[in-house]
Amino acid sequence: MKAPKITKKKIAATTALAKKGVLRSNESAAAAAAKTNKTLLESHEDSNLLNAPRTRGRDDDSLSRFPNFNSPGGILRGLDYGGTLTFALSGSIIAAQSGLDVFGCSMVAMITAVGGGTIRDAVFLARRPFWTSETEYIWMSIITGFLTFFTWPTVLDWKEERRLSIANVNNDIVKGGTSTDRTKKNTYYDELDFALDTLDAIGLSAFAIIGAQNGVRAGMPMIVSAICGMATSTFGGLTRDVLCGRPVRIVHSNAEIYAQPALAGAVTYLGAKGMNLSPGLRIGSAIFVCLGSRFMAVKHDVKLHTWETKEDNDGLGVAIRK
Repeated sequence: MKAPKITKKKIAATTALAKKGVLRSNESAAAAAAKTNKTLLESHEDSNLLNAPRTRGRDDDSLSRFPNFNSPGGILRGLDYGGTLTFALSGSIIAAQSGLDVFGCSMVAMITAVGGGTIRDAVFLARRPFWTSETEYIWMSIITGFLTFFTWPTVLDWKEERRLSIANVNNDIVKGGTSTDRTKKNTYYDELDFALDTLDAIGLSAFAIIGAQNGVRAGMPMIVSAICGMATSTFGGLTRDVLCGRPVRIVHSNAEIYAQPALAGAVTYLGAKGMNLSPGLRIGSAIFVCLGSRFMAVKHDVKLHTWETKEDNDGLGVAIRK
């Protein structure tokens, strides 16, 4: 069998095709590089927006888009959803107790749930609020507030009937001479109250961590990121109290401390991040500190010191310390 005859003409044609293929390959590589550079530039310019291009990649300071059990960010997102529902529930209850109608209760529920994150984004981070693109938070909070307005009176009636039933049993025991804890006769804190306090504390923890994460993503100093965490978890309630004409809870000692556990949780997260701990340990340690300090505050009725004041009888225009 004879080998194929190679002519100069064939060699020239082969060389031309090879050069053409290399040229196309180089053009494709250059186009791909240009596209990548453009995407990275847009991502850098848009890095302060909530919905930055996904080509940036997501580090541990970002949440998963929806709840899941595959990552710490996915679990945190689930806790975030739970906190949103709980805050909306409490906001609607307080609004209804303050005399607002169903529309007002629904709006206050939404404000309580997303108000802290809104103030964080608009004031501290100078960007559009997160719920303008993650609209499920609006739907969750409004629907929760609306349903709470109509269903919670039934829950209150059930709680009152249960309280009276337990009180009657305790009275019978006392009359019968059986020893009992007399302090529990006038105190009624049932499983529902405990569940609501627990869910509220979990939401407080999740919001504090997410607020701190947003500060980190925006390149803020540690102290600003910590304030972002506290604001995210408490400024919705602050706005709720102002709208309902109530003393603002986080700055009055008519209830146990609330903002301080949130701030402690945010600082713990940032400290753990500074120590280069894993995302799971960062989130877990922050939840432990915030949740634990909140439970201790409720259990021991921890309040900050305030002045003892008397009526303004001297014409000073203010109440003065005794």
